[in-house]
Amino acid sequence: MKRKGVMKVFIIILSILCIYSFNNVQANEVYKPDKNVSVMYQPVSKEQKRKQFEQRLNLSEKQKEKVREIHQKGLEEMKPVMMELSIKKEKLETLNSRKLLTREQKEQIEQLKIEISELEKQAKEIRKKNSQEFEKILNKNQRAELELMKAEGRARYEQKHHPRPPFQGLGTPSFLFRPLLPPNPNDNGLWK
Repeated sequence: MKRKGVMKVFIIILSILCIYSFNNVQANEVYKPDKNVSVMYQPVSKEQKRKQFEQRLNLSEKQKEKVREIHQKGLEEMKPVMMELSIKKEKLETLNSRKLLTREQKEQIEQLKIEISELEKQAKEIRKKNSQEFEKILNKNQRAELELMKAEGRARYEQKHHPRPPFQGLGTPSFLFRPLLPPNPNDNGLWK
């Protein structure tokens, strides 16, 4: 009897070891690096991106210096707007986290939303102005290359982000499917 009990324990331990070693062998096979494919994703630093950008546009040293000035000026203009925006968003988040709101708090939330919208418009205008200043220092070939880079960026974005349905997924209203002009008399008054 004792021998059968020892044998059962031995078989159980042996089967656990077999399963464990089989899983290790499978794990090693799954994660074996391919020599042709990079195993680690190495993110590109801002400095590397800036150098690639300057190199692709073939910017001169004078242009690079001007770009740095435009960038620095833009940061100085944007800093107070972004600080104010973050404060307003924090206040809005705090008010929205409350379960019961008074009428005054609801009005305050609406006012904060309006102020946030205005600050976001301001930030957008600053970015647009800086972009226009940057494009002014480029020559014709560099502008063409910049437009190509923008198109490539849009294409990458569209590949990664699926378009949202109109009206936040509620479907397109039927009046948008109808033509704007009245039907042709030859169509017997029917919409096509």
